[in-house]
Amino acid sequence: MARLKFSPKFVATFAWFYGWSSVKRGPGWVLSYMAWPLALLFMIYMISRGSLVKYAILGGVISTVTSNALSALGDTAFMRLEIKLQDLLVAANVSPIEYLVGIGLGNLLYSFPGLLVFLALLVVFRVLTTPLEWATLIITLLFLAVGGAGLAFLGGSRLRHVRNSWGLASFLSIFLTMIPPIYYPYTVLPRPALYALMVSPATPAAVFLQQLMAGDPPSLALLGIFIAENVLYAMLGLWLGRWED
Repeated sequence: MARLKFSPKFVATFAWFYGWSSVKRGPGWVLSYMAWPLALLFMIYMISRGSLVKYAILGGVISTVTSNALSALGDTAFMRLEIKLQDLLVAANVSPIEYLVGIGLGNLLYSFPGLLVFLALLVVFRVLTTPLEWATLIITLLFLAVGGAGLAFLGGSRLRHVRNSWGLASFLSIFLTMIPPIYYPYTVLPRPALYALMVSPATPAAVFLQQLMAGDPPSLALLGIFIAENVLYAMLGLWLGRWED
């Protein structure tokens, strides 16, 4: 029954502990995770002479949340192997779903300072204009945070050494956020390549939001793929992640 238990109070407390307190203790890390998306934004702006800047801003929002969610792989391994926090939570009858959702929401809080910068750019460049588009973006980021946390927990709970976690987290972050059409139009990719890149949860999110940005009719099938994929990644973390040793 512990695996099915869900306490909103614990989730909120753990999200604050894992996310917001990390920002206060190490604000330098905020600049670190913002550096790459902002550098790409500048490069894309210069190379495309501004024609792709809206794609780069939208990509920065998606990449910030997805990358931080995947970086939790190193954190989950550290908390399990080094400080034994996971053992403490197991003994306190905390369920893995509470842990996973707390990590996902905690990463959203951790991403919040960087998100504010990109959200301001979204407003300045009028990338998204209607309340429906903004609501879609917020829901998309919530799904990305939890789906990415599922992948991070799955990987971090299975590693035997912390030293392997940071490299794996960096590889997954680059592979799942740089190659997919997050910073560039998805229309430049051939269909087979686009379908193959759907393995990244950021791909259907980027395509769907790019359709909204361009004023094209959004694909409901694509929205279904995005939701199902992130739910699947979260469930894989719960099913295959190691909770009780």
